[in-house]
Amino acid sequence: MYLVQLTLAPPGDAHPPAELARALHDAAPDVVEHAGVHTPTRSHLVVSLFLRAASLDEAEAAARRIWQRATASRPLLAAWSLRRAEVPLHPYDAR
Repeated sequence: MYLVQLTLAPPGDAHPPAELARALHDAAPDVVEHAGVHTPTRSHLVVSLFLRAASLDEAEAAARRIWQRATASRPLLAAWSLRRAEVPLHPYDAR
């Protein structure tokens, strides 16, 4: 399982649709284990997707496809722009 974060840019000052997490889950219920929408703190929104995938590359590609499916089925999401779909890499300090 991989955590992939989608970074989304809103149209103008729009708030994320209430059904965003559900739309992402419904786009690929066999792949999406959990979707969580974070409170926007900047000019973008971060959505965490926990995905069942065999590799990091597969997880990131699946996240992009899931976003495309979700926007195709939910017109409100189509105005949002996908900026990134990537596994967050955090530095590890092995002191």
